[in-house]
Amino acid sequence: MNSTGINASEKRASCFGPFRYDWEQRLLFRDGEMVPLAPKVVETLRVLLERHGAVVEKAELMRAVWPDTTVEEIGLARNISQLRKALGDESEAGRYIETLPKRGYRFVGEVVTEDGGPARAKVGAAWVRRVRGVVLAGVGLCAVLAVVYWQFYRPSRFLSAGDGIANIAVIPFECLSPELDCRTFPHGLNDLLVADLTQLDGVHVLSPSTVHTYQRGRLSMPFMARLLGMDVMLDGTVQRAGERVRVTARLVDVHSAKLVWSDSYEYPAQQLADAQELAARDIAAQVGAHLAIHTQFLPAKR
Repeated sequence: MNSTGINASEKRASCFGPFRYDWEQRLLFRDGEMVPLAPKVVETLRVLLERHGAVVEKAELMRAVWPDTTVEEIGLARNISQLRKALGDESEAGRYIETLPKRGYRFVGEVVTEDGGPARAKVGAAWVRRVRGVVLAGVGLCAVLAVVYWQFYRPSRFLSAGDGIANIAVIPFECLSPELDCRTFPHGLNDLLVADLTQLDGVHVLSPSTVHTYQRGRLSMPFMARLLGMDVMLDGTVQRAGERVRVTARLVDVHSAKLVWSDSYEYPAQQLADAQELAARDIAAQVGAHLAIHTQFLPAKR
């Protein structure tokens, strides 16, 4: 017996991948279902498993499978082919059975043996390691979730919490007209919007710096809003329309992705600073009115 093989007198079953070979019954099972194989094909598997990890010469394998009969190599090749097909091992690489040209075959799949000896102890140790790994992974996951909750979801002592509070993220509006100075106008509008929204009762506004951080990381804004526990997200566009500036705003429910409210406003393009202030005031008023319907809060008097 090769030192790398499996002693037939000490084993009950050998498991590899989804398969289980029962040594007493000399049957092969896949996920608990018996795999129908010709007796000589099963014998071929038995010999290869007994010499697991070692090369079994073709002549030796034929003598073991057909002890009282002289057969041609084609019979052995047919057995190997049927066995590989049953194991789903028909690729050239050979997940379970390796072919050594002009020599023989070798079973190379990882095998776990069920028996009452040292091999069972190895299986038990492997099971303990697996359970320990699952437990450690669970503890690690709980730690990560605790950190995420502490970092993003734990209410601050400076903020009220509970029903009637709306958490909103203001996403910088997209500029569709380069002649508007796409860096200055949307940025100024965003700052004014945040300032106006923070004056509303029952509204918590996400810090603009946090939004910018996630934008630089190229993270999806809807995903960011869900990750940070937001309820609604405000975004929109700005563009030049002749002698006027058109500002379109959208209020989106983060959880359902449904549009809560949307509207467009137009202001004279000659006074961009005034357009920013007016747009921020008008949009914040509409946002406050729509949130008040759902949160039972009314916008604060200003």
